[in-house]
Amino acid sequence: QMTAIAIDPIDSRSIWAGVEVDGLRHSSDGGETWEKAGTAIPNLDVHNVAVTAGPPKTVVVVVNNDVFTSTDDGAAWSAVGIKDVFPYTYPRGIMVHPDDPKTVFLTIGDSTPGRTGTVMRSQDTGKTWENLSLSNPPNSAMWVVNVQPANPQIAFAGSRYGHLYRSDDGGNSWNKQWREFSEISSVLSIPG
Repeated sequence: QMTAIAIDPIDSRSIWAGVEVDGLRHSSDGGETWEKAGTAIPNLDVHNVAVTAGPPKTVVVVVNNDVFTSTDDGAAWSAVGIKDVFPYTYPRGIMVHPDDPKTVFLTIGDSTPGRTGTVMRSQDTGKTWENLSLSNPPNSAMWVVNVQPANPQIAFAGSRYGHLYRSDDGGNSWNKQWREFSEISSVLSIPG
């Protein structure tokens, strides 16, 4: 099944797609044709894909035990080395900050569905990462993250089993919301 799709913010005809347990695909003609991409990525279980505008433009691919980046449209890939950098080893959701293409948010947990997790942030397009504090520990792996395009100070992140967190300061701090859900697979923030 397709797990992610990302459109290049520089070239809208360049589209990246992640397929669960079948790797990464790329289209350079707006989706008319697709080719297997990221064959240097050793894990085919793609969870998510994002493309930053840069500079340098960076493709970020999240697999079930690492994060890979490419600054040359997928010709070469670099592993973040998740076991050495992150507090947990199961990354899932990713979001590029709408006003700052060097800032990337990532959700991560201990496993799926997991018992805990956090939100990570990179402000240098994935070279270094910081763990962002959640007001209360989640009940499962952190699964999704979304930054509101109209007001990037507002962001939401959700755990697999229904804890929803809100940030009003661009992701610096996260407060658990009182409402809980049975399961969260996506978060969309619509300004009202």
